[in-house]
Amino acid sequence: MNVRRVNRIDELAQSLPPARDLWPGIAAAIEADRAEAVRPAHSRSRWLPAVGMAAAVALVTLGVFIGRTIAPAPTMVAGTTIPQNDAGLLPAAMRDANYRKQRDALLVEVNNQLKAMPAAEREKVAASLATLRRSISDIEAALGRDPANALLQELLVGSCQEEMRALTAVRDSGSQEI
Repeated sequence: MNVRRVNRIDELAQSLPPARDLWPGIAAAIEADRAEAVRPAHSRSRWLPAVGMAAAVALVTLGVFIGRTIAPAPTMVAGTTIPQNDAGLLPAAMRDANYRKQRDALLVEVNNQLKAMPAAEREKVAASLATLRRSISDIEAALGRDPANALLQELLVGSCQEEMRALTAVRDSGSQEI
């Protein structure tokens, strides 16, 4: 073995052949990877639709089971079955009669109270009550288009409660003598 000392880079050999040819091994590895990638994809593609259908059937079955488990029991009212909502309350049609009766009675008292108010105050109160009523009407219209929307249902309940609080406050405002 001849060892020679190199002082500068240009003294190095320009080309050194490898001790052995590496390309046949690289080519064989590339071909093996290609063959491996093609085989699983082909066998996978045959089973993919069947697996998808099985998963869909399982999800539908699970959904039906959950729906039956958490569905509220129906209530009998005057010989007819009326389903309850999530809170176990009767539907709005059954509750509305009581709410509207209380609201109408409160409106009579509020109208009497408004007559006794100064004009400027009466206009402000009437405008506020009209805004609340308009909001309730808008929410009811939206619920007519999307009756299952829980957010709209919650907004409607909150708005009706706010209207009742406002009506009660106006009714009671005259009874506070200073």
